[in-house]
Amino acid sequence: MSDLDELTYYLGIEVSQEKGCVKIKQESYAMKILKEAGMENCNPTLCSMELGLKLSKDENEPEVGCLRYLLHTRPDLTYSRGNDMKLVGYSDSNHNVGVDDGRSTMGHVFYLGTSPITWCSQKQATVALFSCEAEFMAATVAACQAIWLRELLAKLTGLEKQNVLIHVDNKSAIALSKNPVFHGRSKHIHTRYYFIRECVENEQVVVEHVSGDKQRADPLTKALARIRFKEMRSLLGVQELPSST
Repeated sequence: MSDLDELTYYLGIEVSQEKGCVKIKQESYAMKILKEAGMENCNPTLCSMELGLKLSKDENEPEVGCLRYLLHTRPDLTYSRGNDMKLVGYSDSNHNVGVDDGRSTMGHVFYLGTSPITWCSQKQATVALFSCEAEFMAATVAACQAIWLRELLAKLTGLEKQNVLIHVDNKSAIALSKNPVFHGRSKHIHTRYYFIRECVENEQVVVEHVSGDKQRADPLTKALARIRFKEMRSLLGVQELPSST
Protein backbone atom coordinates (compact mmCIF):
# COMPACT_ATOMS: atom_id res chain seq x y z
CA MET A 1 0.00 0.00 0.00
CA SER A 2 1.43 3.38 -1.03
CA ASP A 3 1.55 6.40 1.29
CA LEU A 4 -1.34 7.98 -0.64
CA ASP A 5 -3.42 4.81 -0.48
CA GLU A 6 -2.75 4.48 3.24
CA LEU A 7 -3.72 8.12 3.86
CA THR A 8 -6.96 7.86 1.88
CA TYR A 9 -7.80 4.59 3.67
CA TYR A 10 -7.60 6.17 7.12
CA LEU A 11 -9.47 9.29 5.97
CA GLY A 12 -12.26 7.21 4.44
CA ILE A 13 -11.69 8.78 1.03
CA GLU A 14 -11.84 7.01 -2.34
CA VAL A 15 -9.75 8.53 -5.11
CA SER A 16 -10.05 7.59 -8.77
CA GLN A 17 -8.23 9.14 -11.71
CA GLU A 18 -9.85 9.56 -15.09
CA LYS A 19 -8.90 11.44 -18.21
CA GLY A 20 -8.63 15.11 -17.32
CA CYS A 21 -9.94 14.80 -13.76
CA VAL A 22 -9.57 13.28 -10.32
CA LYS A 23 -12.69 12.13 -8.47
CA ILE A 24 -12.90 12.03 -4.67
CA LYS A 25 -15.77 10.49 -2.74
CA GLN A 26 -16.62 8.81 0.56
CA GLU A 27 -19.32 6.37 -0.46
CA SER A 28 -17.75 3.36 1.26
CA TYR A 29 -17.20 5.35 4.46
CA ALA A 30 -20.84 6.49 4.49
CA MET A 31 -22.04 2.92 3.92
CA LYS A 32 -19.84 1.74 6.79
CA ILE A 33 -21.52 4.25 9.13
CA LEU A 34 -24.98 3.09 8.02
CA LYS A 35 -24.03 -0.53 8.59
CA GLU A 36 -22.73 0.18 12.09
CA ALA A 37 -26.02 1.94 12.89
CA GLY A 38 -28.08 -0.93 11.45
CA MET A 39 -29.46 1.30 8.69
CA GLU A 40 -27.79 -0.15 5.61
CA ASN A 41 -31.20 -1.11 4.17
CA CYS A 42 -32.95 2.17 4.98
CA ASN A 43 -34.83 4.05 2.28
CA PRO A 44 -33.15 7.11 0.73
CA THR A 45 -34.67 10.56 1.18
CA LEU A 46 -34.49 13.72 -0.90
CA CYS A 47 -34.41 15.93 2.22
CA SER A 48 -31.97 15.66 5.09
CA MET A 49 -34.54 16.89 7.68
CA GLU A 50 -38.31 17.34 7.88
CA LEU A 51 -39.60 20.88 7.32
CA GLY A 52 -39.73 22.82 10.59
CA LEU A 53 -37.87 20.13 12.54
CA LYS A 54 -36.54 21.26 15.93
CA LEU A 55 -34.11 19.07 17.82
CA SER A 56 -33.62 18.77 21.56
CA LYS A 57 -30.41 17.61 23.21
CA ASP A 58 -30.39 14.10 24.67
CA GLU A 59 -27.89 13.99 27.52
CA ASN A 60 -27.82 10.17 27.46
CA GLU A 61 -26.89 9.80 23.78
CA PRO A 62 -23.17 9.41 22.93
CA GLU A 63 -21.54 11.75 20.42
CA VAL A 64 -21.15 10.36 16.93
CA GLY A 65 -17.81 11.66 15.72
CA CYS A 66 -17.89 9.74 12.43
CA LEU A 67 -20.98 11.64 11.29
CA ARG A 68 -19.39 14.96 12.18
CA TYR A 69 -16.29 14.07 10.18
CA LEU A 70 -18.34 12.98 7.17
CA LEU A 71 -20.40 16.18 7.18
CA HIS A 72 -17.35 18.43 7.50
CA THR A 73 -15.40 16.88 4.62
CA ARG A 74 -18.18 16.79 1.99
CA PRO A 75 -16.29 15.59 -1.11
CA ASP A 76 -19.43 15.96 -3.25
CA LEU A 77 -18.96 19.72 -3.45
CA THR A 78 -17.92 20.86 -6.92
CA TYR A 79 -14.64 22.68 -7.29
CA SER A 80 -14.51 24.29 -10.70
CA ARG A 81 -11.20 25.28 -12.22
CA GLY A 82 -10.81 28.91 -13.20
CA ASN A 83 -8.93 32.17 -12.75
CA ASP A 84 -11.52 33.96 -10.61
CA MET A 85 -9.85 34.66 -7.23
CA LYS A 86 -12.66 36.79 -5.76
CA LEU A 87 -13.76 35.86 -2.23
CA VAL A 88 -17.52 36.01 -1.71
CA GLY A 89 -19.46 34.93 1.39
CA TYR A 90 -23.06 34.33 2.43
CA SER A 91 -24.19 34.74 6.05
CA ASP A 92 -27.54 33.74 7.54
CA SER A 93 -29.23 33.08 10.88
CA ASN A 94 -32.44 31.41 12.02
CA HIS A 95 -33.65 33.34 15.06
CA ASN A 96 -34.49 31.67 18.37
CA VAL A 97 -34.84 28.06 17.24
CA GLY A 98 -33.04 26.28 20.10
CA VAL A 99 -35.58 24.21 22.09
CA ASP A 100 -33.22 23.83 25.04
CA ASP A 101 -31.67 27.29 25.28
CA GLY A 102 -33.43 29.62 22.81
CA ARG A 103 -30.23 30.32 20.91
CA SER A 104 -30.25 30.98 17.18
CA THR A 105 -28.52 28.85 14.58
CA MET A 106 -26.14 30.67 12.24
CA GLY A 107 -24.32 29.61 9.13
CA HIS A 108 -22.00 30.95 6.48
CA VAL A 109 -20.37 29.72 3.30
CA PHE A 110 -17.49 31.29 1.35
CA TYR A 111 -16.63 30.90 -2.30
CA LEU A 112 -13.42 31.45 -4.21
CA GLY A 113 -14.85 32.40 -7.56
CA THR A 114 -17.68 29.92 -8.03
CA SER A 115 -16.23 27.17 -5.84
CA PRO A 116 -17.22 26.73 -2.16
CA ILE A 117 -14.09 26.52 -0.02
CA THR A 118 -15.34 26.82 3.59
CA TRP A 119 -18.67 26.63 5.39
CA CYS A 120 -20.01 26.57 8.94
CA SER A 121 -23.25 25.83 10.80
CA GLN A 122 -23.43 26.33 14.57
CA LYS A 123 -25.38 27.72 17.48
CA GLN A 124 -24.74 31.29 18.54
CA ALA A 125 -22.92 31.86 21.82
CA THR A 126 -25.64 34.07 23.31
CA VAL A 127 -29.41 34.46 22.99
CA ALA A 128 -30.50 37.11 20.48
CA LEU A 129 -33.57 39.20 21.36
CA PHE A 130 -34.39 40.13 17.77
CA SER A 131 -33.87 38.56 14.36
CA CYS A 132 -31.83 41.63 13.36
CA GLU A 133 -29.49 40.97 16.28
CA ALA A 134 -29.14 37.29 15.35
CA GLU A 135 -28.28 38.22 11.75
CA PHE A 136 -25.83 40.89 12.92
CA MET A 137 -24.05 38.44 15.19
CA ALA A 138 -23.89 35.86 12.40
CA ALA A 139 -22.46 38.45 9.99
CA THR A 140 -19.74 39.33 12.53
CA VAL A 141 -18.67 35.69 12.77
CA ALA A 142 -18.62 35.55 8.97
CA ALA A 143 -16.49 38.71 8.90
CA CYS A 144 -13.91 37.06 11.17
CA GLN A 145 -13.72 34.15 8.74
CA ALA A 146 -13.50 36.57 5.81
CA ILE A 147 -10.50 38.38 7.31
CA TRP A 148 -8.71 35.08 7.91
CA LEU A 149 -9.41 33.94 4.35
CA ARG A 150 -8.19 37.18 2.75
CA GLU A 151 -4.95 36.98 4.74
CA LEU A 152 -4.44 33.33 3.80
CA LEU A 153 -5.19 33.94 0.12
CA ALA A 154 -2.72 36.84 -0.01
CA LYS A 155 0.02 34.67 1.51
CA LEU A 156 -0.64 31.74 -0.82
CA THR A 157 -0.88 33.75 -4.03
CA GLY A 158 1.27 36.80 -3.34
CA LEU A 159 -1.60 38.95 -4.59
CA GLU A 160 -2.74 42.15 -2.92
CA LYS A 161 -5.26 41.71 -0.11
CA GLN A 162 -8.80 42.15 -1.36
CA ASN A 163 -11.98 43.19 0.35
CA VAL A 164 -14.46 40.37 0.85
CA LEU A 165 -18.09 40.64 -0.18
CA ILE A 166 -20.56 39.18 2.35
CA HIS A 167 -24.22 38.71 1.39
CA VAL A 168 -26.81 39.14 4.17
CA ASP A 169 -30.59 38.93 3.67
CA ASN A 170 -31.53 41.21 6.59
CA LYS A 171 -31.41 44.94 5.77
CA SER A 172 -31.57 46.01 9.42
CA ALA A 173 -28.48 43.94 10.22
CA ILE A 174 -26.67 45.49 7.25
CA ALA A 175 -27.60 49.00 8.48
CA LEU A 176 -26.37 48.09 11.96
CA SER A 177 -23.02 46.95 10.55
CA LYS A 178 -22.54 50.31 8.81
CA ASN A 179 -23.96 52.65 11.49
CA PRO A 180 -21.44 53.59 14.23
CA VAL A 181 -24.17 55.06 16.45
CA PHE A 182 -25.55 52.89 19.26
CA HIS A 183 -29.32 53.01 19.61
CA GLY A 184 -31.94 51.49 21.87
CA ARG A 185 -32.33 48.17 20.10
CA SER A 186 -28.62 47.45 19.80
CA LYS A 187 -26.93 48.92 22.87
CA HIS A 188 -27.25 45.61 24.74
CA ILE A 189 -25.32 43.66 22.08
CA HIS A 190 -21.91 42.59 23.33
CA THR A 191 -19.13 44.84 22.02
CA ARG A 192 -17.25 41.91 20.47
CA TYR A 193 -19.92 41.69 17.79
CA TYR A 194 -19.11 45.20 16.57
CA PHE A 195 -15.92 43.90 15.00
CA ILE A 196 -17.73 43.86 11.66
CA ARG A 197 -18.17 47.64 11.81
CA GLU A 198 -14.42 48.11 11.98
CA CYS A 199 -14.00 45.75 9.03
CA VAL A 200 -16.53 47.74 7.00
CA GLU A 201 -14.94 51.08 7.94
CA ASN A 202 -11.49 49.78 6.94
CA GLU A 203 -12.92 48.47 3.65
CA GLN A 204 -11.80 44.95 4.46
CA VAL A 205 -15.36 43.68 4.17
CA VAL A 206 -18.27 44.84 2.05
CA VAL A 207 -21.75 43.88 3.26
CA GLU A 208 -24.52 43.74 0.67
CA HIS A 209 -28.14 42.63 0.71
CA VAL A 210 -29.24 39.44 -1.01
CA SER A 211 -32.81 38.25 -1.37
CA GLY A 212 -33.85 35.31 0.77
CA ASP A 213 -34.41 33.04 -2.24
CA LYS A 214 -30.73 33.44 -3.18
CA GLN A 215 -29.28 33.17 0.34
CA ARG A 216 -26.94 30.21 -0.08
CA ALA A 217 -26.36 29.86 3.66
CA ASP A 218 -30.07 29.23 4.26
CA PRO A 219 -29.86 25.39 4.41
CA LEU A 220 -27.10 25.71 7.03
CA THR A 221 -29.51 27.28 9.53
CA LYS A 222 -32.82 25.42 9.22
CA ALA A 223 -34.71 22.45 7.80
CA LEU A 224 -36.18 23.31 4.39
CA ALA A 225 -39.01 21.91 2.29
CA ARG A 226 -38.00 19.36 -0.35
CA ILE A 227 -38.13 21.63 -3.41
CA ARG A 228 -36.48 24.53 -1.59
CA PHE A 229 -33.78 22.22 -0.22
CA LYS A 230 -33.03 20.88 -3.69
CA GLU A 231 -32.75 24.40 -5.11
CA MET A 232 -30.45 25.61 -2.34
CA ARG A 233 -28.34 22.46 -2.49
CA SER A 234 -27.65 23.22 -6.14
CA LEU A 235 -26.80 26.87 -5.36
CA LEU A 236 -24.38 25.73 -2.66
CA GLY A 237 -22.47 23.70 -5.23
CA VAL A 238 -23.41 20.19 -4.13
CA GLN A 239 -23.73 17.61 -6.90
CA GLU A 240 -24.98 14.04 -6.91
CA LEU A 241 -22.22 11.52 -7.44
CA PRO A 242 -23.04 8.43 -9.50
CA SER A 243 -23.13 5.27 -7.42
CA SER A 244 -20.41 2.70 -7.99
CA THR A 245 -22.83 -0.16 -7.30
